[in-house]
Amino acid sequence: MSLRDAIQRLALANPHYGYRRIGVLLSREGWRANHKRVLRLMREDNLLCLRKAPFVPMTTDARHDWSIVPNRARGLQLTDIDQLWVADIPYVHLAEGLAFLA
Repeated sequence: MSLRDAIQRLALANPHYGYRRIGVLLSREGWRANHKRVLRLMREDNLLCLRKAPFVPMTTDARHDWSIVPNRARGLQLTDIDQLWVADIPYVHLAEGLAFLA
């Protein structure tokens, strides 16, 4: 029960820590517990880590006062090649931030 109390205390203090990090913190405090046991106890007590939402950069701000360009390709019946060209602007993660590739 004292091991379970220690796991609960550490998991509530660090909600984004998984069973591996909790196991490291337990070993620093002097507890000897297998990682499978830590995982089982955390699963039984519903203390598994809260995952952070993945980073998704904002690409479009639809709340602006600029005029909206109509989609001229909508409803277009293509009959031959090279009638419609499209482009995309992907982004690349760099250490300094985002770089847009055109």
